[in-house]
Amino acid sequence: MKKNIIATLLVLALSMVGVLAVAGGATSSFDVSTQVTGLNYLAITETEFSGTNMNDWNSHNGTQITSPVPLNTGTATEVAFLNVINNKRDGVSVYIKADKMGSVANSATNTYLIDYTATVNSVDYNTASETVGSFKEIITTTESAATTSLFMESYGITIDILDTDLDNAPQDTYSGTITFNFTGA
Repeated sequence: MKKNIIATLLVLALSMVGVLAVAGGATSSFDVSTQVTGLNYLAITETEFSGTNMNDWNSHNGTQITSPVPLNTGTATEVAFLNVINNKRDGVSVYIKADKMGSVANSATNTYLIDYTATVNSVDYNTASETVGSFKEIITTTESAATTSLFMESYGITIDILDTDLDNAPQDTYSGTITFNFTGA
């Protein structure tokens, strides 16, 4: 009986080798996949970013502006750079809003406000004519679409103080806030 079982098992094992072996060779394959998560950076820096990858950005990122930028003239002056990095195929929209400059220490007694124009990507935001608190689009989704690779761009930020406002201002220190916001698909 044992011999019959062993013989049967040997016949089965040998017949399976014939089934698994294909004449002329065999091919085998498998699929691989990955998922790339969304990557979005918006930063204001002292210097223009000219890198081409995230390692370059990580080195450059240390020059972010963290304190007020002094303005001493009514002449248009490039004061910083807005850096946009994203991997959205449909791009991102970037918006600006700016507050008029008001007295830092004496706002109760000095209500004088100084208007200025902030320009980014050839789009002006004028505090004298824009609706207070409203955002204005400065970079469109089409301009920032990451269609072939990571989108990395640096845009100069220019400030031009209205000369008459600067000339007529009472002595004081004035400050205003420029805010950038972005939305992505």
